[in-house]
Amino acid sequence: QLFGGPTYQLFGSGCGSHSEEFPPYIIDHPTDLVVRWDQPATLNCRVAGSPAPTIEWYRNGEYVETSKDNVYSQRTLLPDGSLFFLRLNQRKGQSDEGVYTCVATNHLGTASSKNASLYIAALREDFRLQPSNLLVTVGEQVLLECAPPRGHPEPTISWKKDGVPISQKVSSGKLLMVHAQRSDAGLYVCVASNQAGQRESKAALVSVLGEETVPSLGLAHWAWRSVDSQAALGCGVEGDPLPKVWWHKEHGELPWGRYENTLRIHYVTTFDSGRYICTAQNQVGTASAKASLTVQGKQLHTAFTASSMPGLGHAHGQQRDLSAQHTLLPACPGNWGRRKAVTCDWAHVTSLPCPPTSPISSGPL
Repeated sequence: QLFGGPTYQLFGSGCGSHSEEFPPYIIDHPTDLVVRWDQPATLNCRVAGSPAPTIEWYRNGEYVETSKDNVYSQRTLLPDGSLFFLRLNQRKGQSDEGVYTCVATNHLGTASSKNASLYIAALREDFRLQPSNLLVTVGEQVLLECAPPRGHPEPTISWKKDGVPISQKVSSGKLLMVHAQRSDAGLYVCVASNQAGQRESKAALVSVLGEETVPSLGLAHWAWRSVDSQAALGCGVEGDPLPKVWWHKEHGELPWGRYENTLRIHYVTTFDSGRYICTAQNQVGTASAKASLTVQGKQLHTAFTASSMPGLGHAHGQQRDLSAQHTLLPACPGNWGRRKAVTCDWAHVTSLPCPPTSPISSGPL
């Protein structure tokens, strides 16, 4: 019984018998749909009427051809009146996107459904704004921003840290950490998603530093080992994060045998004379210190003089003295014996054996 009127027996599309005739009306209206181009889609439309109404679909006001009209069509009119797409067409001028209307007709009248829009989901590749690397100290605010690729429907934004999804709430694509902690350091990726798929931004490195961030270093005194005529110079480094350390020689190449914070020169010759520089660097600043080495080769006599000069560290345009000046003056008497290495900064005396003279270490300075 319809709204207190006479009793009708209702028929969907394709029903044969009837008791009393009545014009068609729409039971279920189609709704907006967003679908991937390579997936099937169905626009629903269920009608009633007696005699059973015929169903037609219109897209943007134009009749939609289905498989009953063309056996090669990807569109099929289902028995209940719904429109089924095996695969959506994206070709220019033939796209299935548009506004659809279901129309039911019998000899008593016509009923049209509400309009329903069909969209093919899309998501471009390029992010409109990539997240940037950030360097902050503990307690500072971290704000990572991201503008996703254009797409339909509008993609949603989430974030990953070191490859793991973050459950933290995201506002307008922005990831906010009010008070940064050391544990917040890592690689962050912005993720854009919709029905068309998922896109990931370039990774942004977030570094969280403590208060002591500027590298500082100091050179130890030269050490001598007579067994293999080895000279060694240590470079003590501090900084947060721990700085990277490397050595180089002014106006020349480093000899073989250098190791991280300690420079080792095996089988020292006059060619090893020169100024050696230790450099320490982290994300916040750089520091360097220099030490000079002079090798004098004479018959039965070898002598070193070495000194280190203050290094300068800098961070954000500032400079400060990072190492004290010190001098090593080992001397060997004219005959075989022992020599003394004196380091003024450490106020101690080390007795070292004088190495035998070898042809490779003799010659002018």
